[in-house]
Amino acid sequence: MTAKRRIILTGATGLIGSSLSRRLTSLGYEVLAFRSRHDGPSGMNHLTGHIDCESLEGAHAVIHLAGESIAQRWTEAAKERIMASRRDGTRLLARTLAKLKHKPEVFISMSGVNRYGIHRKEILDETSAISTEGFLPQVTEAWENATLAASEGGIRTVLLRTSLVLSASGGGLRKMLPAFRLGLGGPIGGGQQHLSWIGLPDLVELIVWAMENPAVSGPLNAVAPQAVHQAEFARTLGSVLHRPSFLPTPAWALSLLFGQMGRETVLGDLAARPAVALAGGFRFAKPDLASALRQAIGV
Repeated sequence: MTAKRRIILTGATGLIGSSLSRRLTSLGYEVLAFRSRHDGPSGMNHLTGHIDCESLEGAHAVIHLAGESIAQRWTEAAKERIMASRRDGTRLLARTLAKLKHKPEVFISMSGVNRYGIHRKEILDETSAISTEGFLPQVTEAWENATLAASEGGIRTVLLRTSLVLSASGGGLRKMLPAFRLGLGGPIGGGQQHLSWIGLPDLVELIVWAMENPAVSGPLNAVAPQAVHQAEFARTLGSVLHRPSFLPTPAWALSLLFGQMGRETVLGDLAARPAVALAGGFRFAKPDLASALRQAIGV
């Protein structure tokens, strides 16, 4: 790389963004963190319509990870913040990119496996039918549709459909670890629901691979090759920590604590497969759950 190519990154301070920023920098890219709900330089604000067009001009790639946290009780106000941050923020960014004189080569926008629904019994790849039944499927529909201006403007657009990202530094695993370390973890809601997952380092490498691979566009399942049942996840996590993991959490208790958010996330049943990544030759460093958990926890 003779000259540093600029990468625009939203959500740069989050769990995924901070790791991705370090990786891109190590590869010789110049990373410009783009701040959400910010009306100044290197910023965009879907509430006011402000966006720093000058910083976007001539960028090699735009990677859009920002959005209101899903992990909160879904009041009506929270739902609107979650929806608006993804729909309106992504639309503002995509429409601006399409109008640039020097457009980026690729636009990668976060999404989620809930584009396929909440409960599905079959293995899901990028060609599987999509759904709008439930709040998260509706969010991911609006989120992905908001990128259309970029793809219609001739920009290669990748829709990164993620699920549980394994890291002890944040996300769902971090919330689970205290109970499991005390031997108080176990299957949730019967444990038979499928859980799609990916280790954080593999997710970062997959994003870089998608950015650098001109053949990749459209939906990309950002999950490890083998989904597991939730009970198997609990057993494996307990084994990695050398702790028992048999105390069940009934579905009613989770629903009482977290409401609709718990029912659509932890109690969801989706087994996604990264067919596009595997067909394109991407190699997962940690394709099995035990090794990915050991890497995430550092044991």
